[in-house]
Amino acid sequence: MSAAASFVGERATAGAGSSLRCRPRLVGLLAFVLAGTLVGGLIWRQEHQRQREARSQAASVAAERAHDVRTSVERALAPSHALAAMLQPGKQGIPAFAATGERLLRHFPDVSALQLAPAGVVRQVVPLAGNESLIGVDLLHDPELGRAARQSRNSGMLLLAGPLTLTTGDLEAAGLLPIFVDDLTHGRAFWGFAVVRMPLRVVLRQSGLDGLEEQGYAYQLFRRDPETREKLLLAASSRATLVDPVEEELVVANAPWSLSVAPLAGWSEGRGLLLQAVAGLIFCLVLAWQAAWQARLIAASRAHERTLELRVAQRTADLQRFAEVTAHHLQEPARRVAAYAGRLRSQLAGHVDDPEVQLSLDFIGQQAGRLQELLRDAELYLSADQPRGQIECCAVEPVLQSLLKKLAGPLAEAGARLNIGQLPPALIDLPRLGDLFRVAVENALQHGRGTQALRIDVSGERRGEWVIYRVSDNGPGVEEEYRGRVFRVFERLSSSGEGTGVGLAIVRRIAESCGGQAWIEEAPGGGCRLALQLPAAEQPAGVGRAA
Repeated sequence: MSAAASFVGERATAGAGSSLRCRPRLVGLLAFVLAGTLVGGLIWRQEHQRQREARSQAASVAAERAHDVRTSVERALAPSHALAAMLQPGKQGIPAFAATGERLLRHFPDVSALQLAPAGVVRQVVPLAGNESLIGVDLLHDPELGRAARQSRNSGMLLLAGPLTLTTGDLEAAGLLPIFVDDLTHGRAFWGFAVVRMPLRVVLRQSGLDGLEEQGYAYQLFRRDPETREKLLLAASSRATLVDPVEEELVVANAPWSLSVAPLAGWSEGRGLLLQAVAGLIFCLVLAWQAAWQARLIAASRAHERTLELRVAQRTADLQRFAEVTAHHLQEPARRVAAYAGRLRSQLAGHVDDPEVQLSLDFIGQQAGRLQELLRDAELYLSADQPRGQIECCAVEPVLQSLLKKLAGPLAEAGARLNIGQLPPALIDLPRLGDLFRVAVENALQHGRGTQALRIDVSGERRGEWVIYRVSDNGPGVEEEYRGRVFRVFERLSSSGEGTGVGLAIVRRIAESCGGQAWIEEAPGGGCRLALQLPAAEQPAGVGRAA
């Protein structure tokens, strides 16, 4: 291998080594990023789906508990309707109210007190013990219940007021039922209120609200002040603010309440997310390592392939050079054998009458000449893919005219008639262009002879970026099944025919090295037609030059 080839091989090996050091890391990093993005997206999507299901479940639990709260409060407010039904027209109260109230309290243990407030002023309370301060309270002007009382009176509907803070610190709610009686003068007239007071802690216990903590939920039951929109807490698992809770609206005795529910541990499962993140990280690292390893193997394989390609190319070039030099140097011994055979034949003329000797000398001369032709064509074939001059726009007519002068003898001997048509210029070097038409015309002379006078037609046409030349004869032609074989080296259809079997191989090698091709087809009217495709040229150059 030459020093230049060795240098190229070393540079290729060094480049391959650099690729092995750098590219696998990049591939691994890219695989890690892509895998991390994918895994992160899957984890986020799974977590989002889990949270959506958790919120849906929490909303269902909140709706169920809100219904229980509404049911418990409405059941506790039922005595207010009983008191209104017991009120007799024209009376300022209910006879035996204390006894009646006690019986009602026994049936409704969630209620702490019952009140009658004619004209809005509390006159009767059951039980009286502990509630003496309630007697005489004007509900319509009371600081805590005045606004709710007026709203209930004006709407004519039962209204739940509160929360009310007791001296013990507990919260209480009051149900205000406005009572209207028939008045001959004014029609239905406002009589006053039937009031039911209930401790919220007791009432809500019946609704099972405290059971939410056992289910893993924190909660807050509250209402908002109609004017200030301030949150008034009715009950809660803790006073800490809930994080992004699910809220369920409920209307209890025409009072809007809200129940907020959120998981005690929060919506995100930290441990589960951590495990998923660790598993995803391990997966990404393994995938990145695998990708880097595969990239390293691919880089090594490609570097090995490039090294082998360089070695094969160098050895092929060395072999081709050796074959060219060998073919060139063997021509001289062949020429000398032919020359000395002719010289010996001349010296023995008139001295040796043995015809066998003359026949042997003639055979030696013929074989030496054939060997010269084989070596010439072999040398041409080996160098056919390399330009032997400047690639330029070449006019074909001068090349063909020069060739006809060299082949004037064989053409006359064969009685051939040559017709030359339009020949567009081609982009090629002149020596190889001359070889193309020389081989084509000689092939027609050698194999185109038939029962009629030989006619050879040479023409060409431009097809886009290509020019196609055709050399046709009216000989026996080539059967379609053999039209590919004749382009092989030393392939001859008949062992008795002339030629070396290399000419058409030279033609195809030259055409393909220019990007074109060569093929055989049947000529119009019978015979063989050799087609050559070469790159087309715009302006003819070298007019008047001959091959």
